[in-house]
Amino acid sequence: PQEYDAGHVEGSELIDIQSPDFSDRIAELDADGEYVVYCRSGTRSAAAAAQMAAAGLDVLDGGGLDDMVAAGWREAG
Repeated sequence: PQEYDAGHVEGSELIDIQSPDFSDRIAELDADGEYVVYCRSGTRSAAAAAQMAAAGLDVLDGGGLDDMVAAGWREAG
């Protein structure tokens, strides 16, 4: 949450993989949606993307915030 507060992709939603309710939060996502996940460095996003894919979601690991910005996503915060 502190990293998200320091800077994040515009329009993104924080779902913290380190939170005890992560599995519950991803279970609430629209199964027909498409998702891009990222974190500050890219390590946690890979783990989150794997768990989300295992839950049947269409997900892309965007890597770190810098990777997302370099790919054209707008940073907010």
